[in-house]
Amino acid sequence: MSTSPIDFVAAWAAAMRRRPSKRLDPAEDRAFWQQYAAEYDVRAGSAGAVPRCLALVAGLLGPDDTLLDVGAGTGRFTLPLARHVRSVTALDQSAAMLDMLERKASLHGITNIRRVEADWPNASVEPHDVVLAAWSLYRQLDIGAALARLVAVTRRTLVVLDGVGNDPPHRPLFERYFGAWSESELPNHLYLAGALWQQGLLAEVRIVTETRIIAGETAHAIAGQLAPLNTPPEVVTALAYDLAPLLAPHEDGYRYVYQQAAGAVIWHADCETQRR
Repeated sequence: MSTSPIDFVAAWAAAMRRRPSKRLDPAEDRAFWQQYAAEYDVRAGSAGAVPRCLALVAGLLGPDDTLLDVGAGTGRFTLPLARHVRSVTALDQSAAMLDMLERKASLHGITNIRRVEADWPNASVEPHDVVLAAWSLYRQLDIGAALARLVAVTRRTLVVLDGVGNDPPHRPLFERYFGAWSESELPNHLYLAGALWQQGLLAEVRIVTETRIIAGETAHAIAGQLAPLNTPPEVVTALAYDLAPLLAPHEDGYRYVYQQAAGAVIWHADCETQRR
């Protein structure tokens, strides 16, 4: 373990406690996804929402690799990446999310995905060539333990994707209607890289900027895609009214276009061997 005036693991935990959420409890989080898995899939389940992140991970894969997707959800990464590897283990604590992933895999004729319903870091899985955790460590208070377990099941490459503290144009509207910004304001990627460093592991950090395009026939349709999953209809209507100036007319209605950055923390096991 490295010594440092900054304790990244403790700082991560302190930041999470400053933004209390019932979903830090595994049972509460499973109940949430049981109710909203289908709506989440419509909003964020498409690989087209993060093409550059997807391309980054795909570039680290080989046709004979095994891939572990921790927090696979409804398959935003699992399904397209399955075509690049020998097999994928899709791990998620939500049965509803995995059910939807399996239905989509069957629809597209993808047969090399194995489902594991389990909570991280307590899941029992064998080592894989490549391990991915994309925005799935959001309720890990002990980020050191969560990352150590990811490293333990990584044969070659670990990729963790998380936010960098984005500030899109619609943020003031969210704070007006919902009281707080729904995403982390912190550079989570730096906490993650720092927590790995505290374990003696040097990770590469890359910033990936995605162009987010949210389309809808009306401003209300776009507001419905942006608002938190359990937002009352009347609040969505009010949000749509204020969101309208940010929208651009399109042949099928309107589009809201903005930039969103992600942090990619990449650790290579072979580099550690060479370093030693």
